[in-house]
Amino acid sequence: MPKIVLLNTPSFYIYTEAEHHLIVLQAEGTVSSETYRKGLQLATETAINQRLLYWLVDNQKSGIISIEDQIWANEVIAPRLATESSLRKMAFLEPADTFSRLILENMMDKARDIIPFEMQFFEKEEDALEWFKDEVS
Repeated sequence: MPKIVLLNTPSFYIYTEAEHHLIVLQAEGTVSSETYRKGLQLATETAINQRLLYWLVDNQKSGIISIEDQIWANEVIAPRLATESSLRKMAFLEPADTFSRLILENMMDKARDIIPFEMQFFEKEEDALEWFKDEVS
């Protein structure tokens, strides 16, 4: 399936697979605040404009997200995804680092108050992609 690369830096890689209505964000190591925010804004605009249905965040090799970036994502990105996007499901691949997982769980818990679509953690990408296909869940 053809990928359209939106952002390709050593720490953050974002692409879409239009035929599967999917956007994928892959973080590796610590992503600078500037790159993190630029990437999330780009991904959000793309998800909204292309009416994508699925959002996969691969955090398996990611570093820590700063408190400022956590707050920014919950105050700026989450409301836009909640009100302007066509997203049905968002999957997170579990980070190897326990602290990173706790940060993501905290961000997800705060976003659940406004996000109308399902969000879930997975250990394997294949399981997340299968969950996207299962619209009965």
